[in-house]
Amino acid sequence: MIDVSLLGWLVVTLTSPLSLVLLLVALGAAAYVGLTALEAAPPQRGARAVGTGAAACTLAAGMVGLRVGAGAGAVVPTAAVGIAAAAALGAIAACAWTFGARGAAALGAARVRRSAAALRAGDERRRLLAASQRAYIEGDDLAAETAAADAAVARLRAAVEALADARAALQAKRDAARGGGGPGDEGGEGEGGAMDGPRAEQRPTEASALAEDLARACDEAALKLSMGQRVLAAAEAAALRVACNAPLRRLLRRRPREATQALATLGAGALAPAAASVEAFLGEVRAARDEVAAIAAQRASDGADGASDGADGVTDGSDPEQRPAALALRELAAMESAYGALLERLRLAELHASTRASVKQVESAAGALSAAARAAALDPAELDALVTEIARAESAVAAAAPEAGGSRALAEALAAGSLALDRSDATSLSELIAALRELR
Repeated sequence: MIDVSLLGWLVVTLTSPLSLVLLLVALGAAAYVGLTALEAAPPQRGARAVGTGAAACTLAAGMVGLRVGAGAGAVVPTAAVGIAAAAALGAIAACAWTFGARGAAALGAARVRRSAAALRAGDERRRLLAASQRAYIEGDDLAAETAAADAAVARLRAAVEALADARAALQAKRDAARGGGGPGDEGGEGEGGAMDGPRAEQRPTEASALAEDLARACDEAALKLSMGQRVLAAAEAAALRVACNAPLRRLLRRRPREATQALATLGAGALAPAAASVEAFLGEVRAARDEVAAIAAQRASDGADGASDGADGVTDGSDPEQRPAALALRELAAMESAYGALLERLRLAELHASTRASVKQVESAAGALSAAARAAALDPAELDALVTEIARAESAVAAAAPEAGGSRALAEALAAGSLALDRSDATSLSELIAALRELR
């Protein structure tokens, strides 16, 4: 029995030395597998340091606290098990570090790919949404609807023309049957004589039946042709209505609702942008009116109106004011009038706003000027005080000022003093001092 303990704690008890050998073989195999996996895997930064550190820590722990067996003979198996365990744990730690880092990198790359895919999908959705909104605003679906209506009318016109050709062919056969029946019958009677009597009696019966069938077919073809022409007239009127209403429907989509909403919420600050939007929309309305007029002129030149009016007098109505082009032009004129009035109101409101701003500036400047004028105005009380102070000062000066003779004596004394100073005359200097004392 071989006890394996770590730091005094019993870990496992081996039954025989063979078990110890098998433990060493298992630890060595784990170390070999780990090293083989590390060699096969791409090099990972820090794996060698992690494996070496784990092996060193395990070896130190084994040398300090690991005991395999008992007595003096436990040193060799303890060292062997410690070295094998250190190698195995170092290899396992390096493998865990390497493959863990690779797994984390793979997860990070997958996350980045998913994020990039989500961003691309979002960009694609935004692009498709913007494209659909642009197509809706530009009226691409309306253009496709107009083109489909024109194509359907073209197919229907081709079918009606084919029906007219079939009716013409039946009419030609009917006319040929009527024109060729008489001479054939007479010739048969003259040449065949009495032998062809029963056959001659049978031919008029067959000719009359064929003529009846041709007449019936001609009548049916004429009825179908008339119905087809009525349907064609209605289809052309519907196609003209679709083509004339397409610009109006496109304008209803492109109307400046954002500008009007901003005008309602922001007030006077949105007058200029709203006016610009409405003015641009009025330009589009005029362009749509020209487009409708061009469509009506083109359909009239192609004979669409004539076909619709000639085939059915009730489809379009004999009143030209009820035609699709006239109705569309009337709606466009009403729209232009409404938005034109709104533009005039906006311009007027903008002028009022600018006038109010100018008035506010004038009032502000006038207020500042009036405040300055009030600050610079002369106070009567201050004027009275000034006059009083001047009067008092003059009185004081008059009381303190010497007479004219004294002033003249002072001037003469000063002149004499200055001359005495120039000549260093002590007598004159003494006289100057005496005169100044007298003046005091």
